[in-house]
Amino acid sequence: MRLPFRCTMDSLFDVTRWATKGVAYREAAFLDHPKVPRALRESTVQLLVGGKQPAAGSAAARFTAIVPPGTALSEVGAALSVANGEYRVAEVSVDGLRKLCRWLGSEAANRDFNTLARYVLTDSCRYCPSEDHRWHPDWTWHNPFTAYNCTWGFHYPTPFPEQRPQCGGETSSLQERKSSTTCPRQMLCDWDTKPDGSEKGSLTRCNLESKGYGTSAFREQSEAALAAMPEGRCPYPPLDRPGPGPGFDAEGLWVGGSADGLDYWTGWRPAAK
Repeated sequence: MRLPFRCTMDSLFDVTRWATKGVAYREAAFLDHPKVPRALRESTVQLLVGGKQPAAGSAAARFTAIVPPGTALSEVGAALSVANGEYRVAEVSVDGLRKLCRWLGSEAANRDFNTLARYVLTDSCRYCPSEDHRWHPDWTWHNPFTAYNCTWGFHYPTPFPEQRPQCGGETSSLQERKSSTTCPRQMLCDWDTKPDGSEKGSLTRCNLESKGYGTSAFREQSEAALAAMPEGRCPYPPLDRPGPGPGFDAEGLWVGGSADGLDYWTGWRPAAK
């Protein structure tokens, strides 16, 4: 679903990490800025992955580079330079990128790229979508009985292979992640990457298991609710879906309870009939 506005970079990435590692970046609309020299905008080569090569010396050849599917990323620069040795901007479609082989020229280059990408493309910022808590007009993320459907951060993309892959064919063998979210709609999840690219670790739990996340005001109530749950842990919806699942309906609302009628979330028990 397209957003009705442009997201800022820091809504997806921790910009401090980019600065720490010296990773350069430009605003998304950089080439549309009136101060960008016209010569730079016009020094563009379009990269096509697959197709018929334009006639040598033609205008199309000067602005188009064509490589076969399965071409290694390390070979793309040379192909662009052949089309126009003075190019400043390369354009390629997402579909074209997926047809290129994720190989940067050596195992060391791929490892270094993965180490950097894991760190700068991970964000452990937590957010609780208001649309997932619309039935709680006064919900607060400090209260585990109302803020129980939250996500913690964004996961880095699938790393490049660190051993030389078999390049060739219409598509890359790299399987992309279906979602960039770390633990979508899975209550409370912690995932982080250290500056050296190693994993801090993954911990998945519901807010109740943190004993009233962020405050001690709900600790006693949280411990009582957990004690009534199977094995003292929250029942989780399957995979990344809010429901249907144990205790959840299709809208993600908690509808479950224990066999004796105790509501795990509120501690409420119906009166005996």
